[in-house]
Amino acid sequence: MTIDELLQRWRDGSITADQLRLLNETLAEHENQDALLENWLIESSLPDCLSASSVGERGNVERGHNTGSFVCVEKSHSTKWLSFRPLTAAAAGLVFGMLSAAFVFGYPTPRILQQVLNLANPGFEEPIAPLPDGIPLQFGVWSGDYSETVGEQEGIIPHEGKRMFRFLRSDSRDAFPSRANHGNMYQFFDIRPWREAISTGTAVVDWSSWFNCIREQGGTPSQFEASMWAFAGEPSFVRKNWEEKLHQELGYSTWRLVADGDPKTWQRVTGSLIVPPETDFLVIELKAIAGNETPVDGVVTFAGHYADDVQMVLRTNARDQLQKLPRARP
Repeated sequence: MTIDELLQRWRDGSITADQLRLLNETLAEHENQDALLENWLIESSLPDCLSASSVGERGNVERGHNTGSFVCVEKSHSTKWLSFRPLTAAAAGLVFGMLSAAFVFGYPTPRILQQVLNLANPGFEEPIAPLPDGIPLQFGVWSGDYSETVGEQEGIIPHEGKRMFRFLRSDSRDAFPSRANHGNMYQFFDIRPWREAISTGTAVVDWSSWFNCIREQGGTPSQFEASMWAFAGEPSFVRKNWEEKLHQELGYSTWRLVADGDPKTWQRVTGSLIVPPETDFLVIELKAIAGNETPVDGVVTFAGHYADDVQMVLRTNARDQLQKLPRARP
């Protein structure tokens, strides 16, 4: 396991005791300490904010607040935050260097708190076919056009794990929406447990998905697209909103790419969405747009179009969160 993977597990709180021990051993090597410093300079999330599952001793915390899966803490000047965790103590000198570097240009680097939002079956490792029911009506399920989850196929190896998502057709059991050459898949994510984290109006969700397809011969290449919407209300409203073109989504973000024609390489679609404070849930959509395929009776059958490793990460500015907290009484 690489240092980047270990750091990612440390950040999202999923690191095991053995992996933490390995990370400490890895950080004993000078070249790996440089990687840690770069990581902290980018995210600037220590020592003020740590994921809830990662916080050990809080030491002399002056004020703190639990925001669902987040714990934000601001320390007094005398706080010895080295007692928080073994990793922090292992690279103490680098941390102090980072804290000094944050003020090189005359202003502090904003400290950002990140939390992975756990989609259902994000890597399609569960051998459960997504529902062919069109736009979902509930949280935590993949639903859309006819599709399946598969292992290695058509010379394409899953981007991660042993399985991946395959677009099959551009239709579903639901008559809406009517499309000529799009294959769509959706999942709704309930953001209400993070209501306080998004209440400042500055929280951002970074989303991404990987796509691949078999080599296409001539003509127009296929395209892939991923999108995210923010909605208030109940999940059933989404179908009504799109059917009647009400345009009442609170926010929207999308990105598209042209398939490179190389089944040995996966291409990543990524984007970001500022989450309005009144958001109740998010919708992530994966889309394949046929190139050479000719619709038959309005339906495209995809020859070999795949997606994998869908991710969503919520980012908040820790300083914004701390400004809302009342000072603890002595």
